[in-house]
Amino acid sequence: MNAELERTTARRYYLGTVFQGVWTTAQFLFPFVLAKSLSAPGWLVTLSVLMETSGMVLGIYWGQFMGTGYRRRVLFWGGLAGRLVVVTALLVTTPGQFVLMLAAVYLFISIIYPAQNSILQENIRAERRGEVFGRGAFIQHSVAAACSLAVGHFLDRDPMSFQWIFPVIGVLGFGYPLALATLPRPATPPTDPGAGPPAPPASRSLAGAILQPFLDARDTFRRDRAYLWYQINFTLYGIAFIMLVPVVPLYLTRELQLEYGDIANARILIGSLGIALLGPVMGRLMDRLHPTRLCALAFGWVVMYPLILALGPEVLGLTPVQTAYLAFAIYSVGMAGVNVTWNVGSIAFAPPGKGGHYQGIHVAMVGIRGVLAPILGFVLLETIGYRAAFIAAAGLFASAALSSALLARRIARGNAVR
Repeated sequence: MNAELERTTARRYYLGTVFQGVWTTAQFLFPFVLAKSLSAPGWLVTLSVLMETSGMVLGIYWGQFMGTGYRRRVLFWGGLAGRLVVVTALLVTTPGQFVLMLAAVYLFISIIYPAQNSILQENIRAERRGEVFGRGAFIQHSVAAACSLAVGHFLDRDPMSFQWIFPVIGVLGFGYPLALATLPRPATPPTDPGAGPPAPPASRSLAGAILQPFLDARDTFRRDRAYLWYQINFTLYGIAFIMLVPVVPLYLTRELQLEYGDIANARILIGSLGIALLGPVMGRLMDRLHPTRLCALAFGWVVMYPLILALGPEVLGLTPVQTAYLAFAIYSVGMAGVNVTWNVGSIAFAPPGKGGHYQGIHVAMVGIRGVLAPILGFVLLETIGYRAAFIAAAGLFASAALSSALLARRIARGNAVR
């Protein structure tokens, strides 16, 4: 590994995460603005979440470009389209218009993840990848926490101020895909043709071109059964996480009746603080242990997040603000571990040169489970209540933790299914 290439990559990556932190502020607040500023019905908030998670399916296609010479162009133009489109928030006055804007954002949202994995695998030594990503997470979430204070203040003063806030964030947020697009590549990128999926054959039909990445993913799962198990664990976790995405904004705004300042403090300031402070530690832990062990610990810890939301006001006697703050304090600690394993854990399974392909599969799996999970959360909310959704999510988090612990033990014994 070229030492100068590694240093250059780390410096530019850290700079890019500053802009990604600014963008994260908007991404976290999209469903809250839809529910609070625009008074969208619950089903429309759920639809917006469904669009975001379903858009992740496209990660399997973006991942195909990351090992090719097209990576820079895809990152530049895809990032430009997906982030600068929020400039149209200047014209948004209705929930429908806001959802249409989000549809364009989510069409390109999954470009980033296979790109950063491909870059980290090619440019950073294996024993430092978690550390580099963890430091980047510290910068990103520290910036997001700082921005949340200002954004929450402006939205509290004028709920429609998102019309100028989001365009500013969109322009600054483009700095991250731009930084990734301009990173240098090694003179001889690592390859392992025997271990990775075969190069997609030239397809004579549109249907073949659409299906080929999924066929490659199927072949990858057949060859790498440990990675398949890893994805099953993340599916259990992901269903729980995604089903809460439409439920929590509705719960905080309608049940707990929190103001924007409290929402921003809970969801972004407190929710990002643990990820920021613990990101470097979790990155080093993943380097020393294995992503599956860190998953077991993180998934187990995050079980408490929905339980606090479910039990805080009525059982624990907490005020609405205390409930939100405590829940997201717990969330931020657990998500510090999840953030590292979700973003770069796949590299631990990927053959040389296939980090983008493996992460493309990982991101696409979010889209697959994201088709049903938001609907499940909304149905539980509407038919039984908020508490049912929170308890169901806690059970799924616990199942993911147990299964991850079993996989970690299997791998440690050298008997991972292959």
